[in-house]
Amino acid sequence: MEIEEAQRRYREDGCFVATDAVDPEMLDRLEAAARSVWTQVQSGEVDVVGKGGEGGSIFGLLAPEFGEPAFAEYLCAEPVRRYVECFLGPELRLGHVHLWCSDATYDTGWHRDHGAARDVGEAEEMAILNAPKTSIKWQLALVDDPCLWVVPASHLRYRTEQEHHALNVDRRMGIDGQQQVVLKRGQTLFWNGSLVHRGVKPTDLDERLTLTGGLRRYDPAAASEEVDERFRWRLADNIRATLPPQMQLWYDRWRMLQEA
Repeated sequence: MEIEEAQRRYREDGCFVATDAVDPEMLDRLEAAARSVWTQVQSGEVDVVGKGGEGGSIFGLLAPEFGEPAFAEYLCAEPVRRYVECFLGPELRLGHVHLWCSDATYDTGWHRDHGAARDVGEAEEMAILNAPKTSIKWQLALVDDPCLWVVPASHLRYRTEQEHHALNVDRRMGIDGQQQVVLKRGQTLFWNGSLVHRGVKPTDLDERLTLTGGLRRYDPAAASEEVDERFRWRLADNIRATLPPQMQLWYDRWRMLQEA
């Protein structure tokens, strides 16, 4: 996809699908690595975060205990960085990479990812929605993935009365304008988590195996931040040396901001 079109789609719709954000050889490696990680977690052999695959999500993929360097190499690879840098610029710091994997059905219900309460007023929510974006996230389908539903362009406005009901009362109802995002293996969805969205695994889908990643813009003047408990494992002494050189810089920029 042309960068200008990607930027327009992200700005106007809040999401776009790229078919060229991962090399085929890397895709094969990532699927094999993901299946290995899932097996290790299911067997109890490795549990970096201490929660197993709780909620169908496995964190800690960069930890050397898993023995799968493909995840770190992927985050640094040119195909995905090409898109990230067009939104954030070249100066980056470590964000996240984890695995959505499940052979059971689930439904998250409608929500936004920006962390505000679901019933905040218009002024408060619009302030959140209009805040400068310092990160971007994406989902890479390692197998076909039809699980995400979004309301395009909802990141630009306050919720409708119907959406308010869906966010607070009936979180599994249908919403006007909802669209299912059907990712084929190897496709990457870059998307704004402030979209009204919902994750639903169909009963006839055998498995979900999707890699979700994110990177952040580096700001040398940023204030320190409380450690996200999902990422506390990254403070371990054995992490940095196992990362690719480019990611070591991103890691150092993340690490110096953590209150530990």
